[in-house]
Amino acid sequence: MKILNVIDILLYRTFLSKFYLPLGHDYQFVEPDRGRIVEAMTAFEPDVVLLQDDYHQHSQAEAAAYVRAQAARQGLSPAVLVLRTSPQGAGDRISSGDSVSVCRENLGDVLESLAEAARTDSGGDGGTKKSQGEILFVDPGKTLFHVVRAALAPGGYDLRHALNAAEALDLCADRTFELVLTSVQLPGMDGLELCRRLKESHVDGYMPVIILSSSDDPLDVDTAFNSGADDYLFKSFTPRMLADKISDHLDAVHRKRQNKILVVDDSKLIRELLRHSFIKSGLNVLVAENGRQALDLALAEKPDVVVTDVDMPVMNGYALCEALREAPDLRNIFMVMMSARDRTCDIKRGERLGVSRYFVKPFDVEKMLLVVEQLLAESYRHYKREYEHVLWSMKSLVTALEARDEYTKGHTARVSAMSLRLGRHMGLSDQALRDLEIAANLHDIGKIGVRDAVLLKAGSLTDEEYAKIQEHAVIGAEILRPIASLAAVAQLIMYHHERWDGEGYPTCLRGEDIPLGARIIAVADAYDAMTSDRPYRRGMAAKKALDIIAREMGKQFCPTCARAFLDMHRGDVVAGTGRRTASKAS
Repeated sequence: MKILNVIDILLYRTFLSKFYLPLGHDYQFVEPDRGRIVEAMTAFEPDVVLLQDDYHQHSQAEAAAYVRAQAARQGLSPAVLVLRTSPQGAGDRISSGDSVSVCRENLGDVLESLAEAARTDSGGDGGTKKSQGEILFVDPGKTLFHVVRAALAPGGYDLRHALNAAEALDLCADRTFELVLTSVQLPGMDGLELCRRLKESHVDGYMPVIILSSSDDPLDVDTAFNSGADDYLFKSFTPRMLADKISDHLDAVHRKRQNKILVVDDSKLIRELLRHSFIKSGLNVLVAENGRQALDLALAEKPDVVVTDVDMPVMNGYALCEALREAPDLRNIFMVMMSARDRTCDIKRGERLGVSRYFVKPFDVEKMLLVVEQLLAESYRHYKREYEHVLWSMKSLVTALEARDEYTKGHTARVSAMSLRLGRHMGLSDQALRDLEIAANLHDIGKIGVRDAVLLKAGSLTDEEYAKIQEHAVIGAEILRPIASLAAVAQLIMYHHERWDGEGYPTCLRGEDIPLGARIIAVADAYDAMTSDRPYRRGMAAKKALDIIAREMGKQFCPTCARAFLDMHRGDVVAGTGRRTASKAS
């Protein structure tokens, strides 16, 4: 499904994609300019047009009406969604004939519902949609199965049906399910016993189990959780309630798979006990026998939480905490201590080192697990808030920069689009693409620290002035340096003017020492600079710029990135030739 995002903040699309947009759709953004909207709709032919209410407050209805009118002239009928940042009472409605107000939190569900409706209307079987994984539903009734399947269809999950517990156990033995949804009342073995057996059999992995029941008796709820259930849902649920519940659990599963827990203890028994408990909860676990080994592992693996004993050989727990606090990349890591020492002075010493919790041995392993999961959830919430705050701060800087230099505005948008497209062409991961998009949008942000007399000079620059311009890469990285969640992005901004042969700036890095994202931005940035008009010269033809990139492959540009960039543009030429041929034939 094609989604056109009409927005004046280039970073906002990245923010949405990180937290609210489903993957697998084709997104493009365009500034809220009527001419550009028409051009984008003509070229892109979107299925959905997304407007932002925060940025169209004075002409929201007019903007939606204009989009619908232009779409009608082009024979298009996209759904027009106006995005809200907060709920406003009633649930979101989907309508293709008028604009619809959608809460940001529900945007992913609405888009998936529209995609599912489009597949149904076209008679498609959804084969082009990537499956999000399999969910097992265990219940003897076919009616409830159809209700559950309809509720989960927009999320892209494949639903398998088992009529009893024995069948469910056989299915779970042969494959891995993202989640199991089971009723309590089953023929033969009941759902609670099934839950216990599933938890016992999946000791090396985490598979959430949600219990469905018609009972709201607190004793029954407690019994379900004591059986190992991850959640409990009454059978009076609505499809939306079920979809939200499952989405929450699967999001948690995904986050857990990314988290790393480092367990440090010289007792093999305690290490294995905690390792087993954390793995069973779906977490990635690293283990170390002493503080020195743990420090080396932490520096290499960057764990999210360190659970450490105090009394250990080589390096004790307090020394480990001090060493971790001194490491720039690890100073904000969560620390949990465990020790047979129960004196107040030991606990206070841990607090002074920033230890989040202090457990006295022997301790309850389940309580330890609960504390670790709470710390991870707090970290994620903090990261999400920080990301959103950064977005608005960066928006102010970008606006100020673009107000100084009109060229920067179009250049940033083009470099961002080309970099993201090249990253996809090269097969970068979703996380790498998101970091790349932010970095490309902010790659020139450091120019905010360059004087107007130098930045806006129409003629050629002196050596001193050129040196001042070069400082923008360092200034940009310094602007982002205090923001821990954007550390990887800051690196891409710092090094996007380095050269493959080591002759670039600001640090003369060479070859693969330059981060891949920075090498991608370097190619896109150079291409756009060569093909764009400047006050002191005309832009060159695209073919000439591509020839220069080919000639500089292995010198100025990374050979892999340059070759992929040229391949991508050759594909455009072939596609364009095909379109022209088809046009002539018609």
